[in-house]
Amino acid sequence: MTQTYTPTSSQIPTVGNDAIEILINDHQRIKALLKELTDGGEGQRSSTLEALKEILTVHNSTEENLVYPAIQEIAGRKMHAQGLYHETADANVALWQLSMMWPQDETFKATATKTRDAIEKHISSEEESEFPKLRESADAAQHQKLTAEVKKFRNRFH
Repeated sequence: MTQTYTPTSSQIPTVGNDAIEILINDHQRIKALLKELTDGGEGQRSSTLEALKEILTVHNSTEENLVYPAIQEIAGRKMHAQGLYHETADANVALWQLSMMWPQDETFKATATKTRDAIEKHISSEEESEFPKLRESADAAQHQKLTAEVKKFRNRFH
């Protein structure tokens, strides 16, 4: 039986040596929760969905307020940053739709699978393209400043 990961805001750790590592570590937890949501039983869907919404609230807020602006300004990738904002908004709507369904609803798993696939595609885009571009474009001082800002921002959620 899969063990449900149910974080509280104080359990959403900021793990990593820099801003990008922190977000990549979040991605690992998010993907595990998405797998639980689609592969787990009906009895754990509600708690898994709540855990997923909680971690994505912190994660997405971090990206939207700090990282996507850095991708736009430091990496010079305005259109890509705007696409990431749009995908994040779509994920929020999909999670809301799931939260309005009964976990035993026959369309829940199909909606959860579609949501998982979209979020995993978004994560791949960030990790394979946007984060490396940001890392390449930022100088040491910008990396340090962004990391400090990410840690300070996330501490507000504890």
